[in-house]
Amino acid sequence: MDSLLLLCARCILAQRPLPHILPGLYPVLFQLAFLDGKHVVLRDLVAAWPIQVLDFQQLVRRRELLGDHPHIDYIEAVIQAVVAQLRQELEEPGCDFSKRRLRVLDMTGLSDSLCSRSPDGVTIWSSTVALAKAFEEVSKHQQDFQRREPRRHKGPSGAAVAALQPSGVDVHANLYVRKDSYRILRNALQTRAASPLRLKCHKLYAENISALKVVTLLECLYPSFLQRVELWYNNFGLTELLLILPHLSRFPELRSLKLLDFSMNTRRRTPDLAIVIRCVARHLGMLPSLRELSLGSSQLSGNLRHILW
Repeated sequence: MDSLLLLCARCILAQRPLPHILPGLYPVLFQLAFLDGKHVVLRDLVAAWPIQVLDFQQLVRRRELLGDHPHIDYIEAVIQAVVAQLRQELEEPGCDFSKRRLRVLDMTGLSDSLCSRSPDGVTIWSSTVALAKAFEEVSKHQQDFQRREPRRHKGPSGAAVAALQPSGVDVHANLYVRKDSYRILRNALQTRAASPLRLKCHKLYAENISALKVVTLLECLYPSFLQRVELWYNNFGLTELLLILPHLSRFPELRSLKLLDFSMNTRRRTPDLAIVIRCVARHLGMLPSLRELSLGSSQLSGNLRHILW
């Protein structure tokens, strides 16, 4: 049986447009809209979110909310609400959007919850693609708007002044990338300098992509946020591993590095293993926060004592 709070919340959500809502009611209304599958209501709630941070995982942490729902629909609804907000701010730079408080969308814990409930893992990959598409959409809209409208306009004194830019939204997320989604994610990450939507990656999971592509993604990430890197099913040689390791030193908060099901290709010509071990050890020594290291089934796994010496 529904509680009195849920019954009242459903009465509020049934009204179109939504009435004035006290800030303390937003989390309950968000949970209920999620549970009832009200995508449009979710978008409206996010558009009017009264505080700076929307922590998706905190709001839907209850097991019954994650249940058997098609999670990607809800993720896309929330993301599209943020995109719509930024598009409006781009198109109407003179309007007062000070009542819009949302500046951080935290989706970092959501992927882990979906992974534990999605046997085939489809949802976690789809959530990254949905994010990447949103970034591309905002970037394209910004470019189109700048072409249509002058980038500078006259101020009160007649002098040219720069057009106001939206303050933007930071999206904190864990990213899952494989061969078929690499390009769209790379393109999204490369828009970070100019886009009002900024993607802050905390965990990067890469499956079956080349070392060069891994390096390209790492170069696009903000240094201060990455905490974990996992590489799956990558047929790297020692040369490829040594290509990736130097780029990890950009991330002072990197705590975990895992090479899972990592089949080291020993048929390629490689440097002497002892030299490689010293090189690996040197690069790992440049990761001050590293606390977890897994080398999987590679040649190096049996030499962990020498690497950590």
